[in-house]
Amino acid sequence: MKRIYKVCLSMLAFIMPALVFAQDTAEKGLDEKIDDAFGWATGDYVQGVFYQIPFTDEIKIYWVLFPLILGALFFTIYFKFINFTGVWRAIQVVRGKYEDIEKHGAEMLYGEDGIANGVDINTVDNLEEHLEEVSDEIKIDGDIKDTIRDESSDGEVSHFQALTAG
Repeated sequence: MKRIYKVCLSMLAFIMPALVFAQDTAEKGLDEKIDDAFGWATGDYVQGVFYQIPFTDEIKIYWVLFPLILGALFFTIYFKFINFTGVWRAIQVVRGKYEDIEKHGAEMLYGEDGIANGVDINTVDNLEEHLEEVSDEIKIDGDIKDTIRDESSDGEVSHFQALTAG
């Protein structure tokens, strides 16, 4: 039965282009109507933005690339090459290495009593069970107390913002 479906689908795929083909229409599409209506106002601007600086007869480069490249170089140097040096940190963040801070509470995991109130999280058999046992100590109205922030105070940052500062 599956073979019949495959054969029919294959035949339909080969026949469909012959049945349906594009035709030139006398009526303009919406994009062409808009272009005709506003082309007089934007024509000079578009030509200016996409002006090409000739270096040789064969090599021409759009001038708009120069400010973009200079901006990229400036911010690369200003942020101490973070686009290269921060790749591994970005991979760690995406993998969830720092997620436990927000998910389980920083004090609970790294607080005064050590990791998770003196219990090494890596040796806990059932993390969910352990967190339920101590959830009253780390939650206030369902929110993890270490992740509740005073948004009005200056200098409060999330751990993601702190990661980019180093």
